[in-house]
Amino acid sequence: MPAARPSQPAAVQGRAFAIVAAALAVIIAAAAAWLLWPREDKLGDVLDMQKQLLAAGGTPSRSEITRVIQTVDRMDRREVWAAYRAAAAEWKRIKQEAMDAYFAAPQAERPALLDRYIAQLGAYHDLLMAMNPRQRPGEDAYLPRRRRRGEPEPEKTPAEAEAERIRRELSERFDGVVEAYAEPRGIELPSFR
Repeated sequence: MPAARPSQPAAVQGRAFAIVAAALAVIIAAAAAWLLWPREDKLGDVLDMQKQLLAAGGTPSRSEITRVIQTVDRMDRREVWAAYRAAAAEWKRIKQEAMDAYFAAPQAERPALLDRYIAQLGAYHDLLMAMNPRQRPGEDAYLPRRRRRGEPEPEKTPAEAEAERIRRELSERFDGVVEAYAEPRGIELPSFR
């Protein structure tokens, strides 16, 4: 007949309990530290980089583009779309300012304004290329557009519709001026899809 096991002394049981309690405390502390540790603001970083690149104009350096690519690669899909929307809004503002300045400027200042706008257009193209992980070199940059998932566009008042029509015509006129300025100088404008 097998011998009955003697019960463990109270000191051994107490030590085992202390080890389990300490391990559990370490696990809880690690989980709390992970949850409470400040997160990297990747979207804020990309927005700052966007503003810097667009304000400077011209061809961004390889290191700037690499920083954008690396930051976008760590972002989730929702953050990437927010960055695209922010880039589109920033570009809309820049283009409006360029149009206003161009049409208000004397004839002698207009070429310098167009050169600056073309430099910013190139930076916008490079920025969009860097933000799209599926973008291939040599392809047209993808323009962010508002997605419509079965939602009807809100009705505009006649005054809003007229203002939008005038803004669109002015934008098309400005785009024509930019193309007419760039073509004889051999400046290749970036293409978008």
